[in-house]
Amino acid sequence: MRFLSLDLVRSKRLVEAENLQRKILHNLELSKGWDSLDTTMAAETLSVTLQTIGELKESEELLERCLAVRRKILSENHFEVAGILVHLARLTLLKIISDIKVSNDLSRSHLVKAKQLVSDSIRITEGILNPLRENQKKLKSTIGIEREKIGATAVLLQALEVVGLLEATRKRKQEPGLVLLLRLPLEHLKHGYFKIDAVRVSHTYRLFIWPDKHLIGVRNTTLRIHLKNNFEKSDYEHAEQALRKCISLYNEPYTRNVVSKYLRQQYERCLRSLMHIIQHDPDILNAPGMHDLLGESQRIMKELDEEKNTK
Repeated sequence: MRFLSLDLVRSKRLVEAENLQRKILHNLELSKGWDSLDTTMAAETLSVTLQTIGELKESEELLERCLAVRRKILSENHFEVAGILVHLARLTLLKIISDIKVSNDLSRSHLVKAKQLVSDSIRITEGILNPLRENQKKLKSTIGIEREKIGATAVLLQALEVVGLLEATRKRKQEPGLVLLLRLPLEHLKHGYFKIDAVRVSHTYRLFIWPDKHLIGVRNTTLRIHLKNNFEKSDYEHAEQALRKCISLYNEPYTRNVVSKYLRQQYERCLRSLMHIIQHDPDILNAPGMHDLLGESQRIMKELDEEKNTK
């Protein structure tokens, strides 16, 4: 029944898929209860379908419940926990995109939440792909190691794609720069110069720190200041950094082999998405070395196509 529901999703028969997935979840709730990985898998599948049809609140409730159960049964650092974090990050972005009435303050809080969710997911998956020696001993078999790393690679690719979407969403929601018009007291003209340490704008929580320590010459009693929005940089925050990580995964022999055998479609989707976002963002596209990075991405895509055609 689960595979039938996925076929219905692929065929865009979403109402039928939702009904069947609800039936599957209900049967598992009755037979196994919620403290079951099978039940969380069914709930996760239904949640993704609900996201597709715009039922974001119920989708989030199911994902939060799945997250709690998986943390309890598995561990905080399991790749299946990381997978739920990625779904929650994507859903948080959908909240912003789907509701044009979302205020700027709420949009910022959603972006911060999505960033934290995807950062946690990346931390977990990278910890699995690059384990410390003591953590390696906890895995009981080579099969266990292989399954963990394949799952972690798949989730990491999803997370990197969400990073790109996060960057694009943030740019769309970014407020235009402010223009402040300051009227200066006449006594400033006696000295001919002054210094601004900070500017507080009324009716907002913002405090703008003046970026230059030099004194400002005054010839008039009015000063026009143009201020742009800036965001802090952090690991994987930008699509460029996500693209670099995606390329490095392919250049790593082990993960390249995993991609070729099991995750070709997921890898191509991630790479294409990041390339598209960068190519449509002049700020990133014109960054030093970016054209070389895109050239490397296109080379990988061509190589994957040729490999696919020879099989």
